[in-house]
Amino acid sequence: MENENKINETTEVNTAATAPEETAAAAPEAAPAALAPAPAPAEPVKNKITKGKFADYSDHDLQSEILKYEKKSAKRTSVIAFAMMGIALIFLVSAVLIVPKVLQTLDQIQTTLSEATTLVGKAEDTLENLNTSLDGMNDMMADVDTVLADNTGAMEDAINKIGSIDVDGLNESIDGLRDTVNSMGKLFGRGM
Repeated sequence: MENENKINETTEVNTAATAPEETAAAAPEAAPAALAPAPAPAEPVKNKITKGKFADYSDHDLQSEILKYEKKSAKRTSVIAFAMMGIALIFLVSAVLIVPKVLQTLDQIQTTLSEATTLVGKAEDTLENLNTSLDGMNDMMADVDTVLADNTGAMEDAINKIGSIDVDGLNESIDGLRDTVNSMGKLFGRGM
């Protein structure tokens, strides 16, 4: 009952709030209306937020609805909490299983990088030695070129001298020497 009285009072207040506008328009006729019986109570004003869903509810009914909502909210919260614990457990298990392997992989990478650095240093030393060897070979080739250039002149002189030898005269001299040796051989060979 008490709730109905409150609803009626709020309805009358809302009606009274809109009444001055209507009374201002109908001011000359207001005097006879005052003698007329009171108008029937208007339909309760519906809450725009809840669209009048709970307008006819009593306090007990409203508290029951709030309790139902709180139970639903508590269930949702507990489901979310269990889901979050499950996700946290998955992350924990993943961390326990994956982190040691990641650390082992990082150690292997570190070892590989240090070995690669050592190999690069050795390769640089080898390239430096190769460059030194190539420089030595270039010097040696330059020396060979110098020797060939120096000896080319001497060889040309020798070839010119050999070319200037009178081969025909040499052949005649050899023939003459052979005849002489043969003659001496006959001379000594007979006398012996």
